[in-house]
Amino acid sequence: MRSLWLLLLLPSSALASDRLSETMNDLAQEMPRFSDSPEGIGVGVGVGEPSGIALAYRPHKIHTLAAMAGWSIKDRSIHLHADYLLTLRSTHVPDSPASIDLYAGAGPTLNIGKKTEGPGLGARVPIGVSITFDQPVDVFIEMAPVIGVLPEVELHGNGTIGIRGWFRPKQ
Repeated sequence: MRSLWLLLLLPSSALASDRLSETMNDLAQEMPRFSDSPEGIGVGVGVGEPSGIALAYRPHKIHTLAAMAGWSIKDRSIHLHADYLLTLRSTHVPDSPASIDLYAGAGPTLNIGKKTEGPGLGARVPIGVSITFDQPVDVFIEMAPVIGVLPEVELHGNGTIGIRGWFRPKQ
């Protein structure tokens, strides 16, 4: 009797397994793919002042919209910035899978919960170097003078080292 139940259940469990496999394959087709180059959508982390999640959108090699959401250790606040970056020079290292990009840009910055009262608002002018590889990964080093506008006019700076993986949305 027991073997009869096993024979009846076996085809239905195999059918369920096939359906699960088909569903997983369909889901995998809808997921973003790793990009062939550091273009598309970049997701990673940055460490320094500020530290946090680094996001970027690069439609092609010259123009990038980059942002970071994280924590400013110096100001003890939530830090947000978004920059337009322009690649000024790109150099491929001979006999190497790496290339080096020099970039500069500008964008707003916001610190919330600053040790002084009220949010801090300013403008950044980042200058950086990005090392890209044949794989869809880049490592970046960035320095940015910041002109604070609110709550008072002041000059300070940001510096971050980070890494991003690049994904291309499904076409």
